[in-house]
Amino acid sequence: MIGILKGLATTMSTFSRKTVTVEYPDDKRVLPIRQRSFPVLVWDFDANEQACTGCNICVRNCPVDCMTAIMVDNPKHAEGTSDRRKIGEKFWIDYARCMRCNICVEVCPFEAIVMDNNWTGHEHAVYDRLDLHMDIDDLLVASKTGALTVPFRPQDRITQIEADVSGETVEEIPFKFALPEARKAQEERVQRGEGPAIQLREPEKKAVAATAAGGGAAGAEDVEILSERKLRARRMKAEREMQAFVDRGEAVPPEVAAAVEKYQNMKPGVPYGGGGAPAAAGAPAADAAASGVQGDPNSPRKLRARRMRAERDAKALVDQGQEITPELMAVLAETGSDMATEEAKAAVAAASAAPAAAEAPEGGDSPRKLRARRMRAERAAKEALAAGEEVPDDVVQTLASFDITIESLQSGD
Repeated sequence: MIGILKGLATTMSTFSRKTVTVEYPDDKRVLPIRQRSFPVLVWDFDANEQACTGCNICVRNCPVDCMTAIMVDNPKHAEGTSDRRKIGEKFWIDYARCMRCNICVEVCPFEAIVMDNNWTGHEHAVYDRLDLHMDIDDLLVASKTGALTVPFRPQDRITQIEADVSGETVEEIPFKFALPEARKAQEERVQRGEGPAIQLREPEKKAVAATAAGGGAAGAEDVEILSERKLRARRMKAEREMQAFVDRGEAVPPEVAAAVEKYQNMKPGVPYGGGGAPAAAGAPAADAAASGVQGDPNSPRKLRARRMRAERDAKALVDQGQEITPELMAVLAETGSDMATEEAKAAVAAASAAPAAAEAPEGGDSPRKLRARRMRAERAAKEALAAGEEVPDDVVQTLASFDITIESLQSGD
């Protein structure tokens, strides 16, 4: 009897205790600053660009090889709004492989990557592991939207404690350009009409001097010479800006339309005159070649990135019980993937050995670009069908060029 009473007393004593659990996800506890979920990139509000330079230090130090980065020349450095000569053009992290070890944060020399210490960094439940492949836009959301209010590195906390003990002050504030104060300052600059980025110095001249045709002419004409990589990047940027105005139903500014026309007419390594036309034919081709045509699409880093993308796509098709498309198999063979068949490797070897194929210029109908256009059209059509909207005519025409109908997409064939 006494034992029963003791048990009841213990049970009754729990009624006076405070609740130790919360009803997640309706109720969430405040996470400590030292909390780390997955790595994200940091946005520099002072320069209006990501802080990542694409230096690949984090990629080389990652113990599980879950990161990929591509570096390009930073156009904002020439504009005088950034001190970064290089910038990360693309960045991927496979959250399905990341073990949140924090090594990438520790080795980064530019304060460009941190561990997300918000609940949004933890909540990544998906039905498909491929959805955990985060690109540069996904990795910048937390910082650009202001959700990453306190970017944190363990070493910064250690430095602060040591300074407090010694009575000194920390000279440099870590992640100063990514703090809420910097975001607020950027909004104030935009309201004043000064632009989102701080002008650090005078813009550099983008044009170089090239002698016009005429042999003994002493005058020189200002022309612009761009490499294939830079020309493609500027053309795509101008086209995106023009498309943004069209999507909003606004008139395209003349300078944007002029930029699109200019970069569509330019050719890599060929001088382009300031009057809106190619420079005189008398300009030596050797000078154009020596002007700095940079970028190798077949560099080991870019080949590795293409191979990894192709292997992910191929594995996804195999898991779904589908055959690997000929275009994708060609990419696998070109990049030396083990998933490529012997027939595909032989076809690639034969194509590379043929003189005609070796001399043929790259165009817009390569297997990779055809596959990209087909996948974009299929994705746009499926999104429109899922939303109950009519598929745009241009999407229907693109699908028709690949012998794909809207009915086949709806039936899943």
